[in-house]
Amino acid sequence: MVRFTLSLCLAMVLSMPATAQEGNRKITGALIYMQKIALPEEAEVHVMVMGALDTTLGESRFETSGAQVPLPFEVTVPERLSGTFRALIRVDGRPAWRADDLRIAAGPEDVDLGDVRLRQFTPLAFASRFDCGGTTVEFGMQDDTPTLRLEGRDYWMRPVPAASGSRYVAEADETVTFWSKGTEAMLTVGGEERPACAKVEKDPETYTARGNEPGWSVVIGEAEAEVVANSGDTRLVTARPEIRPEPGAYVLDMPEIDARLRLEERLCRDDATGMPYPHRAVMTLGGRDLHGCGGDAASLLTDGEWTIAEVDGAPVIDESGARIIFDESGRLSGRTGCNGFTGSYFLTGEGLNLGQMGSTMMACPGPLMKQERLILDALEQVARFEIDESGALRLVGGDGQVLLIARRV
Repeated sequence: MVRFTLSLCLAMVLSMPATAQEGNRKITGALIYMQKIALPEEAEVHVMVMGALDTTLGESRFETSGAQVPLPFEVTVPERLSGTFRALIRVDGRPAWRADDLRIAAGPEDVDLGDVRLRQFTPLAFASRFDCGGTTVEFGMQDDTPTLRLEGRDYWMRPVPAASGSRYVAEADETVTFWSKGTEAMLTVGGEERPACAKVEKDPETYTARGNEPGWSVVIGEAEAEVVANSGDTRLVTARPEIRPEPGAYVLDMPEIDARLRLEERLCRDDATGMPYPHRAVMTLGGRDLHGCGGDAASLLTDGEWTIAEVDGAPVIDESGARIIFDESGRLSGRTGCNGFTGSYFLTGEGLNLGQMGSTMMACPGPLMKQERLILDALEQVARFEIDESGALRLVGGDGQVLLIARRV
């Protein structure tokens, strides 16, 4: 078996003809970790970039052949598509080091991620995953020890008495606590309470695209794709198609039903309701192009944390820490610059509804208290949301007034 060194593999990729790279871009960097642990001779590296519909945009695999960190990598992906970068090093076929979900923005330019820090991977037994305001935590057993896995670090926990549910405190840092009851949990780090946690139940991914005049939809399920057209008069079902990424778009061919779905990664607004969606969709059915939007509107809200920039037309106080987070379980949390707040949200076909907010009751200086009142009042009036051309979130009232503007962290 011929064995290539890492440097030779990279040289081969870099020497590819320019035509083979047309419409693509390169994601580069180096994998590192801080522990003084040598990799064995035949450790295996797998790096990939994942896009919408759980599509692999690009990946690279290689053996280290005795090389140690930093380990340079290069992945080629279609341009103008966003994604998340993941890396895994296997030793003797088992996961040993990993990095997950490093966001890569859409664009035509090559991206240098610099040093990508890996964390040591030890599987947790009986693990449950929770979403705490956009931060994913795992709680399970490592050997016989309850373990909280948070932001790349493992905390060994001990149980403490609780009136209900199960409560744990970190052995080495009593400011880290975790309390769980059924599908809900509360996390405290450094003595500061994080947003409410909800258990993550992984369902098979379903993707929907839709349009008006005439009404049509496509639902891409785990095993099938269903096409509805002509306001419901046409209904066709076929096997889930392969997803072909190309620069700026995903293409799903369904020749068995004479259909093709093209999804461009560009912000789309429903032409009847104005609701924003992450993809512009073109459904070609029987040679006819039908236009609409695709993806989950909520994903535009849940993709990260938002810093509140303006409320009621006025800028917020500098460095007050006012922010808002939408999690995937329908929970809303944030800070006004004074107190924290929590609540719920849900999307209808036409707008955004926020539930009643609860907040802590700490007293703050007058200007911060005034800002808090403005923010909470604005949230009570929200009827829909927009994403403007700069990527800022605009929460809008029923009368069309922009109540609050926030920018992605």
